[in-house]
Amino acid sequence: MPPRSHRTIDRVTQILEIVSGRPDGCTLTELARELDAPKSSIQGFVNGLVHTGYLDEHRRRYFLGPAPYMLTLRANRLPARSVSHADLLELAEESQLNALLAVRVGQHVVYIDEVGEGGAMRSIARSRGRRPLIETVSGRVLLAFADEETRHALLANYTDEGQIRRFLSEMPRILRTGVAINEESPLHDLSAIGCGVRDRYGTVVAAVTLTGPPNELLPRLDHLADLLRRTTEKWAHSAF
Repeated sequence: MPPRSHRTIDRVTQILEIVSGRPDGCTLTELARELDAPKSSIQGFVNGLVHTGYLDEHRRRYFLGPAPYMLTLRANRLPARSVSHADLLELAEESQLNALLAVRVGQHVVYIDEVGEGGAMRSIARSRGRRPLIETVSGRVLLAFADEETRHALLANYTDEGQIRRFLSEMPRILRTGVAINEESPLHDLSAIGCGVRDRYGTVVAAVTLTGPPNELLPRLDHLADLLRRTTEKWAHSAF
C-alpha cells in the first residue's frame, strides 16, 4: 500500500521545513502566517518540537535544533558525514558546471548543498524546496537504485502514466551506467547529469548533479559521466 499523508505529521514537517529555511529564525506569528493557521493551533506543535530538540527558541524566535542533525549522524548518512562543501566545490571547479547534492525525502528530492553561479536549479537548491523524484536526474537515480518494494510504492503515487513509462524505459540504462541525463530541463535552458552517491556499504543514499547550459554540458556527457563515477567512488571510499 502506498504511504498516505497524516495531518499531524504533515503539520510537524511543514513547521520544520519553514524554520530550516530561515537562517534568522522566525516568530510564532510568522509561522502561523506561512501555514495560514491560527497561532493557537500550532503553539503546541512548536512547544513539543522545542522540548525534543527539533527546534531551538531564542528571544521568541525559532531555529532548527540539533536533533535532526543528530539523527542523520546516527544513521551514518554519507551526505552529512562525508561529502563536504569543499568536495562539492572541487567537483564544480573541475567540471566548470553547477554541482548540487540531493537526498530523497519521502516522495521528493531535496537539494541540501550546491556550488555554482546562477540558474534556476541553483535557486531551487537554495530554497531547499522539494521536487518530485521522477522529474529530476537526481530523483530518477535515487528511484532507480531504491529497492524494488520502495520503488514500486513511490511510483504508485504518480498519476502520469507516460512519465512512469519513460522512467521505466530509462531505468536499465541508469542502473548500467550509474547516471541519469536531462538534455533539456523543464527549468529554463539547462541540461543536467546526475549520479548516485554511495555510503560505505555500497547503498545509494544521495545523488550529485551537474547542471549547465546545453552547449556546455551535452558535448561532454561521456567525460562528465566518468568524472561523476570517479568522484562518487572516491567519496564512498572516504565514508566512515
